[in-house]
Amino acid sequence: MALLLLNRRPILAEVPDWLSGESLVVVTAKSAASASAHERFRRVEVVDDYESGEVDRVVDAMCAEHDVDRLLTTAEIDVVRAARARERHGIPGQSTAAALAYRDKYRMKLLASRQGIPVAPMALVRDKDEIAAFAERNGLPVVVKPADGAGSVGVTLLADRRAVAEFPAPAGRVLLVERFVDGIVCHVDGLMAGGGLLHALPSRYLESNLDTATRAVPSISGMLPPDDGLAKRLIVAAEATVAALPPVAEVTAFHAEFFLTPLDELVLCEIACRPGGCGIAEAFELTTGINLFAAHLRGQAGLITSVTADSGRPRHGWGWFPPRAGTLERMPDSCPLPGTVRYTPLGGPGTRYEGPGSSTDRIAELVFRMDDGREVEDVLREVDDWWAGEIRWQSR
Repeated sequence: MALLLLNRRPILAEVPDWLSGESLVVVTAKSAASASAHERFRRVEVVDDYESGEVDRVVDAMCAEHDVDRLLTTAEIDVVRAARARERHGIPGQSTAAALAYRDKYRMKLLASRQGIPVAPMALVRDKDEIAAFAERNGLPVVVKPADGAGSVGVTLLADRRAVAEFPAPAGRVLLVERFVDGIVCHVDGLMAGGGLLHALPSRYLESNLDTATRAVPSISGMLPPDDGLAKRLIVAAEATVAALPPVAEVTAFHAEFFLTPLDELVLCEIACRPGGCGIAEAFELTTGINLFAAHLRGQAGLITSVTADSGRPRHGWGWFPPRAGTLERMPDSCPLPGTVRYTPLGGPGTRYEGPGSSTDRIAELVFRMDDGREVEDVLREVDDWWAGEIRWQSR
């Protein structure tokens, strides 16, 4: 018997410690492979193109050869892939129906809206004429995106009729169009099981993921105080959303996003059944003592039914700073802001960049403690101002 991990995260070196004593086999993307960690696994298969059908063929072969009894994932791309493999091989765990509810944004929001959860008007479209018809019925701006996307990849904001008319809708591909929702983007992260929440921490972004991916503004987020009114509302909204979708029996990480509109309404953006990206997992662990990746994998493996959080720890926030289109002239070597836990520069002066490919692209990372005596937005703006004053680019 063995556990099979489908992996596209840079976490392989830590997995054997999280699943100590278990027989582990791995199918991993080449970008996430770790030669130093391979010897701690029973077998590792590296796939060059992790988005291809080759992964399914390798998974089927591994399930048959190693008598796999659990399939584990941590990334969005593997959620439905693993669910379908479970059904092909009679392996317990999240079903395809449940996986699609967390992966297909149209299906997700349809199920949520049926339970009274506010969502933006939306439709599935195949060409620009259908997008134009939707905009005529629901107004502009509209957002067009892949229904199964992640990281704001392929998301386009169409602000006026001209943008709609010039939008190059891909032939033969179904897209999701939604009316644009103005407001603050908030997120709730934690663990769920059996259709309910086990742990949840609400946070807010300074700017939207769409703005990070399209305008290269920093992705900066901070956790809200637990007694804050918005924090309580966000947890209730996350609970309702999880309850509205097919339940996942095992302990599973989740990442939910909501818009707080100018009318003070919370509108569901999306929810995922895996750990959130960017600095979310690190900030969550610093605040609770829970490693979301470890708990997520142990839950899928059937090794745990609950997780205990440490109390009394400070809240945290994080910033990921994307590249702009141009040549990096100068970036800070350190961060002098109070509360800094970790600052890691990844970019190099003199390097030319094409801009962000997604909302998770970055040239530097920052994790910091939140100051209980200050408004969350003020702390996030201080981080944003510091970065703007230190970074220098030479435009094309």
